Amino acid sequence: MKRLESLDVLRGFDMFFIMCMDPIPCIFYALGTALGHEHHWLTQQFEHVPWIGFHFYDLIFPLFLFIAGVTWPYSLAKKRERGVSSGRIVWGCVRRGLTLFALGCFIEALGPGGDRNILQFDWPNFRLWSVIGRIGLTWAVAAIIYLFSTRRARVWTVIGILLFWWAFMRFGVAPGAPEGWNPLLTGKFTLANWIDANYLTPAHRGEGAVAMIPMVATALFGMFAGEWLRTDVAEPHKTTALFGWGLGGIAAALVMAFAFGGLSCPIIKNCWSSSFALLAGGISAILLALFHWIVDVKGWRRWGFFFKVIGMNSILCYFMARTILQYDHIERLFFGGILPHMPTLWGAFVAELGVMAFYWLILLFFYRRGIFLRA
Repeated sequence: MKRLESLDVLRGFDMFFIMCMDPIPCIFYALGTALGHEHHWLTQQFEHVPWIGFHFYDLIFPLFLFIAGVTWPYSLAKKRERGVSSGRIVWGCVRRGLTLFALGCFIEALGPGGDRNILQFDWPNFRLWSVIGRIGLTWAVAAIIYLFSTRRARVWTVIGILLFWWAFMRFGVAPGAPEGWNPLLTGKFTLANWIDANYLTPAHRGEGAVAMIPMVATALFGMFAGEWLRTDVAEPHKTTALFGWGLGGIAAALVMAFAFGGLSCPIIKNCWSSSFALLAGGISAILLALFHWIVDVKGWRRWGFFFKVIGMNSILCYFMARTILQYDHIERLFFGGILPHMPTLWGAFVAELGVMAFYWLILLFFYRRGIFLRA
């Protein structure tokens, strides 16, 4: 089966919003603030919600994990065709997960602005559970579950994960909380953060280590979608079904978030609440359906070349922008002379635009030469 070009385009679309690091979330936020619309609802979509709620920017992380899940049924089928044993497949999953975890540790060790180095061991400030590391580990767990379970078992696994995580976050209260405390309402006294801070992080803070449990469900959502796309069903029906499943996920998330009073599960990205997993999975499925229909079914590919260049080297893009070519360095090198003469907000937008162009041209250089970094 030929490669799904829509996945490369969608992955590049996702990475586009995180090519440059905070405090400037992405170019659209910089443009909105430069135009004086910092508090407009559209501009706010490119900032994370502090706790309860959902903005578009909260989708970037789970969408990448969902896409990684979509590719697994294709990759697994190729391995089976080559006669690769289950043992070797498991080892490949573990190796990939550990590689991404180690890469995340390497990136985090450098620190913002590159003011530390990887052998400094600055444990009070070190972040062990990076975004890319958690993606790698949760994908590996989901891939192994997919490998050894039936379709029905996978569905029940997802249901079990979501129900367990709701109960854990709703009733799992950290020591010292007031009697009858609901940690989902404020984010304080959550048992997940307490376990992170006391047992799983050298910096003694919540970093999302325990919250990798529901992330496995997000990866499995992507694997369900990838398995469906591999079937012999007519392409228009595939797209329609994906879109319908996406709407179903969104509806289930809203029901879980609002329909059960004090037992409801709010939509919270920071702890990857069960309703958030459903909402992000639903929106991801709709985006996949849209990109698949446009790129693979209709064959409208030219518009997606910009994103494809990014998507086919997403790991290189992430690594490059956070290590050897960090945003601050590139900004000073190319724009340090003109930014002091510009209004601050417009300067931030120009710098964001320029640094993004710089990164993209480097990725284009590797793309033209067929050089792609794989984990």
